Amino acid sequence: MPDGAMIWLRAEADSQLFLHYGKEPNLSEFASIGPYCVDREADCTALISLENLQPATTYYYRAAVNGKQPGHIAHFATAPRPDDATKVSFCFGGDTRESFNPFTVMSAIRAQRPDFFLHLGDTIYADRGGTAHHLPEFWAKYRANRDDLATQFCFDEIGAYVTWDDHEVTDDYLPENPLAPIGRKAFLDYWPIRRSLEEPERIYRSFRWGKALELFILDARQYRDRQQGTMLGKAQKEWLFEGISRSDAIFKFIATSVPMAGGGKDRWDGYPRERTEVLGYIKQKKITGVIFLSADLHCAAITRIPKSSGLRDITAGPLAAPLNRITNGTASRYEFFLAENFNFAKITVDPKMEPVHALIEFIDQDNRLFYSTEMKPS
Repeated sequence: MPDGAMIWLRAEADSQLFLHYGKEPNLSEFASIGPYCVDREADCTALISLENLQPATTYYYRAAVNGKQPGHIAHFATAPRPDDATKVSFCFGGDTRESFNPFTVMSAIRAQRPDFFLHLGDTIYADRGGTAHHLPEFWAKYRANRDDLATQFCFDEIGAYVTWDDHEVTDDYLPENPLAPIGRKAFLDYWPIRRSLEEPERIYRSFRWGKALELFILDARQYRDRQQGTMLGKAQKEWLFEGISRSDAIFKFIATSVPMAGGGKDRWDGYPRERTEVLGYIKQKKITGVIFLSADLHCAAITRIPKSSGLRDITAGPLAAPLNRITNGTASRYEFFLAENFNFAKITVDPKMEPVHALIEFIDQDNRLFYSTEMKPS
């Protein structure tokens, strides 16, 4: 957001937190808000909303508890105004399984210094390495991942957006699974997602970053209905259509945890009628600059989405999970495919470049570029 941010913190039980924030790297001058109580019902975490911030600005912050030294200083960047022709870059990927700690790929993401990071699901593996059935067991999965030092350092310096996929609950789960509400609560407890009283469990949302791009983050899990053939549900689909049709950003990135083509019935291949509807809407309304982003396939890939009039899906990952040894990477739909390393994608859009384009770069856990290409908004 250009004028706000959500801060996620965790502290000892019964702690009362103050948040110091300002524009000075050493916080020699700062504002202070609080106190905020950590929530025992959310594993002693707290979500703090910062308001009235300045666009395109780096803010520094730290937590403070009475009677103790303040915490270390972290920082994030606010988005530019919608009409600002500011260069924007972001990194994205998915799939972080605790048994693959340490997550060295997070150090590579940090080294790229993006404006933000997007995690596209399977942020934990609740059903691997000891299956979680109760809320404290789900929380423990998040703690195991968040205790990774590379992850901590990365999130100390880069703001994050996130959605979920199946392993936050269990493999290929559907909404009626009895573990779904528990997994959803744990997910919302452990990520800085702004929540409303009207829709406290809503995960889909959008973010505008200047003229360069608007990011539409889908929830491809909790509204699925196989009988109705829908992955998104009526309300989310209407929200998406309205959002992409009114957006005047150069690029509209639609982030979906599962790929648009390939991978079987748990992914978009299992909802072909709705996929056709989404792709048809984009074509009918002549919406330019649409690029899909996905994870879950455990490979780096660029896919020409069949019957889409040239739309493409960029798949990145895994960040730290088993590599894909099943998918046929020579299939004709792939412009690029590699399943040999942990990886993420970096996307950069500079509205002042002529001709304007999105630079797509795939980078491995050792911070080495192994593939790049450019995509135009037409």
